[in-house]
Amino acid sequence: MTKRKTLRTLCAAALCCVSLAGAAAADCIGGATTTTDVNLRSGAGTGNSVIYTAPAGTNVIVESEPADGWYKVYSNSSWGYMSADYVSFATTLDVSASGWVCGTDVRMRAGAGTDSEILRVTEYGESVEITGVCGEWYRVNAGGMSGYIRGDYVELGEYDGSTAPTDFSGSVGEQIVSFAKQYMGYSYVWAGSSPSTGFDCSGFVSYVFKSMGYQTSRTAADIYYNNGTSVAYEDLQPGDAVFFASSSQAIGHVGIYIGNGQFIHSSSGAGYVTINSLSESYYSRMYVGAKRIAV
Repeated sequence: MTKRKTLRTLCAAALCCVSLAGAAAADCIGGATTTTDVNLRSGAGTGNSVIYTAPAGTNVIVESEPADGWYKVYSNSSWGYMSADYVSFATTLDVSASGWVCGTDVRMRAGAGTDSEILRVTEYGESVEITGVCGEWYRVNAGGMSGYIRGDYVELGEYDGSTAPTDFSGSVGEQIVSFAKQYMGYSYVWAGSSPSTGFDCSGFVSYVFKSMGYQTSRTAADIYYNNGTSVAYEDLQPGDAVFFASSSQAIGHVGIYIGNGQFIHSSSGAGYVTINSLSESYYSRMYVGAKRIAV
């Protein structure tokens, strides 16, 4: 299996049922239950529409740290948001959801840990039935077997038809750009990090690099400060991550350089994944620097 993004860790309230050294703290993923009847909403706030009302004791999958008191969760075959006041974490949890394998040569193991026996090697795009959550691992049924796959190798929902990264040719940077361009026009969604949910800026960048086999943090600032090596403006190459900020202490946007002075990014202003020029007044003014992650 190619080198991949370090596992997203559970929030402090959720203790992983296995010890996983080196996990990043930017995101969390885990099983939880609702402590009372609670609305699953389309956005993080009571002003957003109600998708459905989950009864007390409903099992949900939590993905992303709480923002302004709200968790992004998966429940009743839908992504949405629940108030953190009504969600209680568990180390293991029975759930029911469909998903697909978003990595190449991903191992299904007998237990929730890399020291467990490898039962089989899955294929990119293979469908799985998620039957439980154990810390950062999904318990799944696939290929006539039951086992565990790390959560960052599984996308919830139906296979979106995306191409495995090994199908791309050219230099590593060109492969990254080719992979990223297939998501042109996908919606900007705050906290989104997959084709099925849409992308925010760092969600898009981290998804692209993860899909191509490279580890990144989740937020723009964390990627800038923790990942890759710095690259001078005049040395930019396709596949480099480019960063923007209102000040040197407030990095808030990231994209991927594609060459010819342009970069691809999930733009909140445009509302979708698009391409802009670094020479445009806004981006040239806000440009902070670049990092080369794919080395």
